[in-house]
Amino acid sequence: VMHGGRGGSRSWSAIRALLIRGIKEPGLRVLCAREVQSSMRESVHQLIRDQIKLMGLESLYRVLEAEIRGPGGTTFTFKGLNDPDALKSTEGVDVVFLEEARSITKTSWEKLDPTIRKDGSEIWIAFNPELEQDFIYQLFVANAPPPDSIVVKCGWQSNPWFPEVLRKQME
Repeated sequence: VMHGGRGGSRSWSAIRALLIRGIKEPGLRVLCAREVQSSMRESVHQLIRDQIKLMGLESLYRVLEAEIRGPGGTTFTFKGLNDPDALKSTEGVDVVFLEEARSITKTSWEKLDPTIRKDGSEIWIAFNPELEQDFIYQLFVANAPPPDSIVVKCGWQSNPWFPEVLRKQME
């Protein structure tokens, strides 16, 4: 779980790590999800495309309209958790990356968590806390997190790519 204010590089860091894992672990299955995703525009698809280019990985990853494919069958797929059919075909997912996770509801979490059950599977969570009563904030930050959780606060200070425009706005 990565949480903190704007500019903390949570999404960039997670996507870069997943792209590298996809190379080192052929066949890695990554589900990129958020509470609501009514179109690919609302997904991290563009962010992954951008990171593939910035990292010089264009020869290893093939960007399709609704999926990204990598070495040895590595796949990145995209879903909104509020869709009743969202968790269908998630069998065998290795990593779920939850973007904008502050809006994940208890109902969505209770459907997702037991569905991701492949041996060694992980759920990676990135969010900017907004309201103290948000479910994900309560589950992982305000209270003792579930066993085997790793919770890290990521602020702008730890972002090696912190843009000058955000620095000026902050100041």
